[in-house]
Amino acid sequence: MTKENHLRWLDAFILATYALQIIMICFFPVPSAGSTVEMLFKVRKDKNLSIDHPAKLVIRSMPKLMAMILATLFVTATSLLPLLSILFPQLINYLFPLMKSQPDTLLILTALLLTIGNALTIIGVRTLRIHVTFQEFGETTKLHTTGIYRYIRNPITVGLGIIYAGFFLSLPCAVMLFGFILFGINSDYRVRLEEVYLQRTFGEVYYRYKNRVGKYFPKY
Repeated sequence: MTKENHLRWLDAFILATYALQIIMICFFPVPSAGSTVEMLFKVRKDKNLSIDHPAKLVIRSMPKLMAMILATLFVTATSLLPLLSILFPQLINYLFPLMKSQPDTLLILTALLLTIGNALTIIGVRTLRIHVTFQEFGETTKLHTTGIYRYIRNPITVGLGIIYAGFFLSLPCAVMLFGFILFGINSDYRVRLEEVYLQRTFGEVYYRYKNRVGKYFPKY
């Protein structure tokens, strides 16, 4: 392995993405009632919280909870594969690659997706941390509908999805493709859990917001 192969220009975008996501998770976390951590370490230990928690049906059903945890673990593991492929380039040979080599246009598209995904997640996280506070079990106490949330209701989820799409293009293989599909299914399920709380808490205000603003894409 040559130094040039190990330090492709695209690797800088990939490494920067990991660094930014780690910084946000560690220093600028945004609680969520659909979070596995919230379910396992807060709600399950406090029965008073679980009564009103939007994910109570998942918490009370061991098969559903295990399915969500396993899906999350698989998605997390596959999202780390691009990093491992930088350290161990031969890894792609064991992941059922979908193409032998990547054209320059695909590499440019990958960098563009990572840039857009990072920007969306940072804007979404920063907006919530500035404008809202959160319940003990992770959900917002205020329905924020301005800024980026004026155009899409879940910019952080969209941003993470775009990042994962960029990771898939950086390492186009069957394992990453399956992880990307599972990410979409798992994330959408968690978003629907949060919407239960939002609908119940904010009622008609959220209903109008939901009809006006797209879940993942802007409405025109």
